[in-house]
Amino acid sequence: DPSDIMEEIKRVLDSHQCEYEVRDRFLYFCTTLEPLTNVDALVQWEMEVCKLPRLSLNGVRMRRIAGSSSAYKTVASRISNDLKL
Repeated sequence: DPSDIMEEIKRVLDSHQCEYEVRDRFLYFCTTLEPLTNVDALVQWEMEVCKLPRLSLNGVRMRRIAGSSSAYKTVASRISNDLKL
């Protein structure tokens, strides 16, 4: 159920101390500071619950808004690994 997926995303974002806001019924806008070598990198991204094409399943689409691609990749990997879907 998409609502259950939204709750799971919220749980994981809270556990990683990410800031987020609901922009649409099934869309989170997320922000975090990713500590890199000697600076903190601001990373912003969207997480959307959507229907997977040609399947009758729901999935999560993540899209980077701001921040370096390496910092985003680190954040996205950590968050997606913790999601229990």
